[in-house]
Amino acid sequence: MMQPLITATLSLALGQAPDTTPAAVTPPEPPVQARLSFVANDADFGASDSLTRLHAALDARTPELTSGLSAEAGVSLFINGGSQGLGFQDNSSFFRLRYRADTWSREEGLALTAYPLSSTRLYMGYEYPVTWARQAYPVREGGAEPALELRLSRKRWSAFAAVKSARVINNLELESERRLALLAGAGVELTPGLRVDVEATTVDRGLAPAPAMVGEKLEVRARGLSGRVQWNRGVAIGPSVDLSLYAGDPAFHERFFEPESYPGGLAAAVSLEGSFMEQPLESPETGEPEDVNAAAAALGARVKWNDLRLHGLAYYRTVNFIQVDVPGLPPFQALAEDSNPRPEVSFTMGADYHLQELGLTPGLLLRATVPAATRFPLGGNLGGAPRLAVLQGPNQLSILPDGVDREPVLTLKATVRWDLGRVAGVLAELAYTRDPNRTSFEDDETGVARPVLTDPHAVGGNLLLQARF
Repeated sequence: MMQPLITATLSLALGQAPDTTPAAVTPPEPPVQARLSFVANDADFGASDSLTRLHAALDARTPELTSGLSAEAGVSLFINGGSQGLGFQDNSSFFRLRYRADTWSREEGLALTAYPLSSTRLYMGYEYPVTWARQAYPVREGGAEPALELRLSRKRWSAFAAVKSARVINNLELESERRLALLAGAGVELTPGLRVDVEATTVDRGLAPAPAMVGEKLEVRARGLSGRVQWNRGVAIGPSVDLSLYAGDPAFHERFFEPESYPGGLAAAVSLEGSFMEQPLESPETGEPEDVNAAAAALGARVKWNDLRLHGLAYYRTVNFIQVDVPGLPPFQALAEDSNPRPEVSFTMGADYHLQELGLTPGLLLRATVPAATRFPLGGNLGGAPRLAVLQGPNQLSILPDGVDREPVLTLKATVRWDLGRVAGVLAELAYTRDPNRTSFEDDETGVARPVLTDPHAVGGNLLLQARF
């Protein structure tokens, strides 16, 4: 199904407003903090696919237990409504032990973090659209994917190691078994403002199900690297108000309400990153293992001049990278030799201006995206010949009619952030998108379903209300 063409977002936050002057001393974090967010999405006002849900979060921190040792925990979950009643979905809740020596600064420390249910806060990559391995196991028995992370942060360098695990079905032995994913990385500040980060992972996904069901053993082990070079000058620059792009980030509800500082003068940040991974999948031609490569890259830039902010983001993703956490298309199967996969390329530019006396930050954003596409075989009464399909996300396909090629998707947004003292704030986004790749299926004169182009224009809206206690 195609993604919405237009989105609009309105957010209300109750809590501390962003500072407009640099803080001399960072205030201590409260021992207990709660957040309650109401999320509503209507991607297309002319359609009936609206969604509402609640996000609840509770963070608790202990005082120092022994010399330098403290503990903290965070409960984060979604409450979803549906025809079967209320449903609960964990959003990477955690428990953490933290140690900081007397001579270390507040930002330094050694932390051991356990994620008992889900671990989407542990991942590869850096800029959200090109992150991966958030869910290392697409099919899990019981649904849980716990993780354990050890992270050391010093003033000019950091390092981490983590392990994820899940129970998956072994279709060869007809039993469940535990598989592991290992992640590790390090970063160093080469000179003031210039930092390099590198990460690596190996994921044991278990046996490919289709070969196992006919008695053949194909172990799927993914291996990959991510790296980034980042330069910054001046105060930190927060993310742009691009809620539809970052809505899947598990830290979304915290990050978009962090205080933003406007001390005056120039600040800038530029980052360049890339990721490469490889995993064996079943060849559709021979049925034998075939090494499948996936790649992604992103270039981001942020500039702040007094009260003006400029944001830019360009990224590249191959078809296999979009499917990296749900490997294969179909599942655990490599693309056919004649599939002719073409990558996704996206460019986003935005600007906003902070009106300090009113607490308003209005802005504009423009995005152009050439979506990924590949020839995809159809079955059933849809005809067996492969057709060109546009990928909007993992397993989200828009099948194009015969003779129709992919076209760029254009998005224009108007945004605003309104800070109301220390107790409330509003975040709003109104976007128009033209997507000529939208399709639906209709029966032809012979009763066979065929893809047809639909109206490329749509208007929709998102609403996020957050209260902090």
